[in-house]
Amino acid sequence: MNIPDHLSDWRTENAECLRSALQRLRLRLVRHAALLGGGAGSQRRVDWLVAGNAEDLARMPPAAEEIEPAREPPALQRLGELADLNDFERDLLLLTAAPSLDGAFARAYAELADDPRRDYATLHLALALFVEEATERLLAADCLMPQHALRALCLVDVDGDDREPLVTRRLRIDERVSNYLRGVSYIDERVASCVTPLRESLRTDSVTEAGCEAAALIAAAANQWTTINLLGEADGAAREAARIACVDLGYLPQLLDLRRFAALDAAHREKLVTLIGREALLAGMALVVDASGVERGSESALAVDELIATLPATLFVISQERWPAAGDVAVVRTARPTRAEQQTLWRKALAARPNSVNGEIDTITQQFDFAADAIADVVSRAAQRDDTITGRALWNACREQTGTALEDLACRIPPRYGWDDIVVGDEVRSQLRELAAQVQQRARVYESWGFGAKLGRGRGITALFAGASGTGKTMAAEILAMHLELDLYRIDLAGVVSKYIGDTEKNLRRVFDAAERSGAILFFDEADALFGKRTDVRDSHDRYANLEVNYLLQRMEDYAGLAILATNRRSALDPAFLRRLRFVIDFPFPATDDRRRIWERVFPPQAEVERLELSLLSGLDLSGGNIKSIAVNAAFLAASADTPIAMSHVMRAAAREYGKLAKPIGPAEFGAYYEMARP
Repeated sequence: MNIPDHLSDWRTENAECLRSALQRLRLRLVRHAALLGGGAGSQRRVDWLVAGNAEDLARMPPAAEEIEPAREPPALQRLGELADLNDFERDLLLLTAAPSLDGAFARAYAELADDPRRDYATLHLALALFVEEATERLLAADCLMPQHALRALCLVDVDGDDREPLVTRRLRIDERVSNYLRGVSYIDERVASCVTPLRESLRTDSVTEAGCEAAALIAAAANQWTTINLLGEADGAAREAARIACVDLGYLPQLLDLRRFAALDAAHREKLVTLIGREALLAGMALVVDASGVERGSESALAVDELIATLPATLFVISQERWPAAGDVAVVRTARPTRAEQQTLWRKALAARPNSVNGEIDTITQQFDFAADAIADVVSRAAQRDDTITGRALWNACREQTGTALEDLACRIPPRYGWDDIVVGDEVRSQLRELAAQVQQRARVYESWGFGAKLGRGRGITALFAGASGTGKTMAAEILAMHLELDLYRIDLAGVVSKYIGDTEKNLRRVFDAAERSGAILFFDEADALFGKRTDVRDSHDRYANLEVNYLLQRMEDYAGLAILATNRRSALDPAFLRRLRFVIDFPFPATDDRRRIWERVFPPQAEVERLELSLLSGLDLSGGNIKSIAVNAAFLAASADTPIAMSHVMRAAAREYGKLAKPIGPAEFGAYYEMARP
């Protein structure tokens, strides 16, 4: 590996300064050995450490800080300044590090102790070498108290049994610190396993302003470790603001794996916090913690509180709402990019890659709400598939980017139907077409024509699908998803509504927060589980039910995508709520002609079907969903008999369907098949 010239020069200077410091230590050891004296058999003979004559022993080499390097200070001096070490603490650090820099020192320590097993530095030896007055020795010994820098930052470790006197216990320095003194710096592997470098993101002017504000707050803290609570989502804005602040201050931003940290036991977390503090000192590291989405009271939340209270380093905590910390925490808000800013970010991300994307950016920013990180990821994913990124490839990559957020909260419905599959009246079909057109034309109406500024909030497109079960409500939602090339998620409102006050809003908040960036179609089924005629408030439960309905409607109106409510009983819904929905589409029970068309297309082209009596079948009082169920059951009856699907199979399946619906079977409807269909 080639080392840059300026670093190579500094390492040479650092090595010379370190050599000088070690030589001064050698001379002190020789003088100390002479003072100890000893008989002819004494092992206290360490003069072999120093080459030369008596004049050499009398002449001390210059101290490291007196050499005046041409560039930055040597590592030992710089570490002393960063950790605010006094002269004795710095001498003790060097005494402890010396055996790892030159193995001869271990032998010297053993000889001075008259014990080959005691080949290590001790506080007793340090006091004897560097402090003359007895009173000063008592005070100097405080440097190894746990709260002082040498131990608090893991610069020096104290081994041995706590019952052994501190002055005689073994002092040790780990490889990270000794390498730092030699001029080799890196992040300790124990810390590196829990952090990743914070990568650069696309930025907006507002993000830059937030980063500069955070940097100013840290700089004004007068060398005290500062915690900055960055409010906003983690997907670009808040992280980039933290990175900008660190760049301005010369810090190295590292993102903590919060789950991994929280999973450690208390002792390991305490040790890791200390090591991170040391890396803040040695490597100029700042820690970034993404606490967005972390629930209060969870293990991760408690771990964040612990970091705020104990971390001796600059800390950035990202959260969507202000983090309720006990200590002094500065708050900086980061704004989510506006639609216009998102368009700029898309163009920046695409500029570096071959693409044919043009007007599609406006449509994408209306459908998907992405910040910088997500935009960069989408462009990168699209570029991996084609040499030239197309608008369609970008659209599909956007759908994939958000495909997993809702998986735990809603059921994804793969769309299977097109416009030709649904049998509805012209009025219903026309309304569905208008609904699709509003989703497609939002960019023109809201942005180009300026209606977005007039509307402010409430730009979401909302609809109610009302009709009996099996009349085509879910099929219509699938057709819209297929036509608009969007994902469709079904949320069962009966499962979301809770009898406990406040839980329904919490459940709905989780759904909308997960869907917010996706642009997916949200299909809320069983709406009458939440909606009802709530105008008459008789008790607190009715009052909270109204609040729940209002919350759902407000989130639907603010949702960037299409949100659909479905109900079997429109009459149960309060007209005041219906007025807040942009579309109310009634799916009537199919008439005879409609049922005939459903029967004509319910069997797949490849199915073996004998001639069916469509006039008789269309007279059966059934919905499209019931007809589909009959067709499937008839197919299994025919397959079991190893014959094509015939009227006999269909009518037997129809009789079973009537039984499920508790409907009587009559000869007027079943005709010649009545006797066969009777139970």
